[in-house]
Amino acid sequence: MATSFEELLAPVTPGEFFGEYYGQKPLHIPGEPHKFAEVMSWDGLNQALAINAFWTKDNLRLYQDIAAVPAEKYCRSVPGLGTRVLRPDPELVKSHLSRGASLVLNSIDTLTPGIQSVADVLERALLGYTQLNLYCSFAEHKAFDSHFDTHEVFALHTEGEKTWNVYEGRLDNPIHHPTFLELTAEQHRRNRRDLLMEVHMTPGDLLYIPRGQYHDALASSDASLHLTFGVIPLRGIDIFELLEDEAVTDSLFRQDLPRYDANGAADDLRERLADLAGRIKKLMQEPNFLDATIQLQRRRRGTRGAYALPERPVTNEFVLTAKGLRVVRRDDRYYLRAGEAGVPIPPGAQDFVSWVLEHPKFLDSEAHALFSHLGPDRVDELLGQLQNMEVIAPADQR
Repeated sequence: MATSFEELLAPVTPGEFFGEYYGQKPLHIPGEPHKFAEVMSWDGLNQALAINAFWTKDNLRLYQDIAAVPAEKYCRSVPGLGTRVLRPDPELVKSHLSRGASLVLNSIDTLTPGIQSVADVLERALLGYTQLNLYCSFAEHKAFDSHFDTHEVFALHTEGEKTWNVYEGRLDNPIHHPTFLELTAEQHRRNRRDLLMEVHMTPGDLLYIPRGQYHDALASSDASLHLTFGVIPLRGIDIFELLEDEAVTDSLFRQDLPRYDANGAADDLRERLADLAGRIKKLMQEPNFLDATIQLQRRRRGTRGAYALPERPVTNEFVLTAKGLRVVRRDDRYYLRAGEAGVPIPPGAQDFVSWVLEHPKFLDSEAHALFSHLGPDRVDELLGQLQNMEVIAPADQR
């Protein structure tokens, strides 16, 4: 299984990928047939599908020649927790597959260790949330018409063969918004333009398609199986979340806007909007805002993990020993204060310190889980610094 971005892309290097392809143009990387064997196979798929209770009408879907099969055609109503739910019925699913329907499994980035490994590799390399869909399709039966995605596409081919068509047409940085999701068939046809490249995918191959690039695919063997990892990095529009957090502390943003009167005079409103724009620019230029953006990038990851039962995890409990401490902001820095005295908090650590002060007792495993975006070494370093300052202490020493 892939344990590094270098291994996933080989023989293309990460430097070549980011310099020549990422966000620019498609890339087909042929691979050895066994390259992704540990990520998914027919046997692995059959074993996963056998866990009937895991599957729902939302994460298991069927498509018959680009038309979605209604859930009631392959699901049955079964008892759930206090209610009834629609759950795929294996016999009904197989009846549709026998007619050439394509099987699509959605959001399964935690399904197997091999899949988790690839998702983690992509998230570390691209600093973006990664989700996974699996596609099982049969010869001459297409699941989807030509379309674009609002995420970066990494398709890993594991079984059978499939022909992909990638078109010249590419939308300008589309996002998951009705502006881009509600285009008509005629708009899609015009946007697609001419064929750019035809790619014949076999086991071990990887295909990268930039966000917004039109494409479609059709199985060219009796059956084919591939995984599509979709990566969504932090985007400019996402920083409005940070701006709102910062703006709420500024009185100007909390004030009512000047009234636009019946005579159409808008001078006061125009002046206020200019003032707000200036404040936003100032906020975004502060070192703390840069650091907050970096932290938001680091947090843009899925929740994955592995267990090692029956081994019992080893954890350390800490207690809060200092009283009357609080985190305060002065200018563009955060400080840990007791009374009038204050100690600067390292950039990016203010949320961690605030969390510690709110918990009289906590486990180091909790701190690592909640602040995984800081990295394990950084969390341990901060815990050590707080111990040296006698803010916290190991519970067994109290």
